[in-house]
Amino acid sequence: MQTDRFSGLNVVVTGGRGGIGAAIVAAFAQEGAAVVSADLSCENGDAQGAASSRPVIERRLDVTDETAWTDLLDFVDAKLGGLDILINNAGIYVPNIAFEDMPLDTWRRHFAINSDGTFLGCKHAILRMKGRGGGAIVNMGSGMSITANPAGAAYSASKAAALMTTRTAARAAGRYGITVNAVLPGAVPTTMLMGNLQDGEDDGDFLRRMESFSPLGRLASPQDIARAVLFLSDPANRAISGVHLPVDGGNIPGA
Repeated sequence: MQTDRFSGLNVVVTGGRGGIGAAIVAAFAQEGAAVVSADLSCENGDAQGAASSRPVIERRLDVTDETAWTDLLDFVDAKLGGLDILINNAGIYVPNIAFEDMPLDTWRRHFAINSDGTFLGCKHAILRMKGRGGGAIVNMGSGMSITANPAGAAYSASKAAALMTTRTAARAAGRYGITVNAVLPGAVPTTMLMGNLQDGEDDGDFLRRMESFSPLGRLASPQDIARAVLFLSDPANRAISGVHLPVDGGNIPGA
């Protein structure tokens, strides 16, 4: 059902073409927001169709490039009138690499996208929002922000850094009425997750193995993650800042 909960608000979603990103873009569009889907695979263009009657603007963004962030937010200022909500969703995960075999360039690539990209998004969103009297930033963490996976050390460490970036940004931005929070997905059936298949394992066996880790016996969907992002972005919840919200069927102990 289409509503207008975010009517009049301008939203940027990075990684907007991925499985989770596309669900977040569609959810905001369905709730009345003006949405910019920013992704490395996008071509700059006019409004495109979305999973609602409201269009979505696509813009190319390399989240590791500070000048690209400035250019994107200049566009948002000129085209839409300013940024209200930023979702730092872009990320990378190269799985199944033993810790001791991790190439340094692969480690650094994870940090450039998952950690530096989150920092740059927070930094430039705060600079734009603080003159507007408030706003919301939601960063995409992971269950692996908290639980260590030695076969995914670069991802775990970079997503842990994104979690502390969320906390420090929330402390810095609070004086401007800006909230900064994180969503921590567990296993979500997307292309990124399916890259974790082990030798000899088919899709069904792999998904059943992932489901077995959840006390609820199910995986979160991209739409489940999108609903959590909308909750933390909602101006009605502006007293919530600096938190991380696991959406993983109860899998993370002590989160």
